[in-house]
Amino acid sequence: MPSERLKRVALTIWIVVGAVALAYVLLIVAGSIRVIWLPIAFGAGIVFLLEPFVRFLERFMPRPVAAVLALLVLVGVVIAIGALVFPTIREQAAEFGQRLPDLYLAGINWVREVGASLGLDVDELLSQDAIEAWLNDPANQETVQNLLLGFGAGAGQVIRGVAEAIAVLGLAPILAMYILIDLENFKANTLDMTPPKHREEFAFVSGQVGTALSSFVRGQLLVAIIVGAASSLGMWLIDLPFWLLIGIIAGFLNLIPFMGPVVGGALAVLVALLNGSVSQAIWAVLIMIAIQQVDNHVITPLVQRTRVNLSPLVIVLALIIGGTVAGLLGVLVAVPMTAAIRIIVGHLWRTRILGETWGEASQHMIEYTDPPDRIAGIRRRQPNQTRLFDTQELPSLVEDDPATLDPSDQTSPR
Repeated sequence: MPSERLKRVALTIWIVVGAVALAYVLLIVAGSIRVIWLPIAFGAGIVFLLEPFVRFLERFMPRPVAAVLALLVLVGVVIAIGALVFPTIREQAAEFGQRLPDLYLAGINWVREVGASLGLDVDELLSQDAIEAWLNDPANQETVQNLLLGFGAGAGQVIRGVAEAIAVLGLAPILAMYILIDLENFKANTLDMTPPKHREEFAFVSGQVGTALSSFVRGQLLVAIIVGAASSLGMWLIDLPFWLLIGIIAGFLNLIPFMGPVVGGALAVLVALLNGSVSQAIWAVLIMIAIQQVDNHVITPLVQRTRVNLSPLVIVLALIIGGTVAGLLGVLVAVPMTAAIRIIVGHLWRTRILGETWGEASQHMIEYTDPPDRIAGIRRRQPNQTRLFDTQELPSLVEDDPATLDPSDQTSPR
């Protein structure tokens, strides 16, 4: 009836308004305790990374022991990698310090050449008399004051960033350990607090979210390692100075979509030009483009076999919004959070509004990449079997791939 439909529309509007108001309040509260979110985010990433290993070890030992052992293995791997690359990093850092004056002179000479091509005398513009005249101009003194204030604010941000980095290094592994130990109890308690009529659907949707997030975290980390190693190797092959530092920066920034090869390529080109080699700069650009293309079309589809369908425009907007709201933390979590929201909102819309089944809704939101033909015969664990919530207590929940669900099953409540 029209009246019932009008009531449902009004209820939906009020729900949206309430959700927006609640989100605004939560953002204000979250901003007041901002320092804790970065350790929590990295701790959650460690949990998604280690949970399959903990499940494997749990077959042979109690879960607390398995969680501690998995974390110790991760720490050992990080220390071993650091021990392998640290001597080269230290050597290149020392070389950078020694060559810094030469790089500075090369940069100044480049600026002079560019200025000369534009008909500008850079030496005259940067002379002591010109600088003193500029500083004594009242119109420029306010600009200098703003620069000094900005420098002070920037120093404060650096100090806060160092404090957050220390908090991450100290708290993230501890938080991850306790989460891994108590994860099963958390799942059970969360399901117990869910209304019985929605428990099965909640477990299904949370399983989709857990699958997407765990695939993203593990996939991005592995892809970042591959991109970092390939970038370092490529820069080493063209004999570019500081090749390992550039590769590490490219690999780390590859945790942020679209950032790794772009920033790494820009640094490589800058170093090559300051080194006086245009050919090295051209080769650096070609190598980084090749790495990015192989990453986008080969590595990422193979590694992240379970992905949420997000367009590049949505990813870029999510990165911009995340960076604006929460800085580095927002950039790191923007894409996985967007994927989770996409799954939840898409499921509710398609099941409640469009009347689709759970499996049909999942097909429109999550993409499953088939393994290569060479390993297609190897039995693989179904993607949604790595669930955020166990469903052993929910026998009616289908354990197969959501894409194969019978459309006549798991219909949405009316």
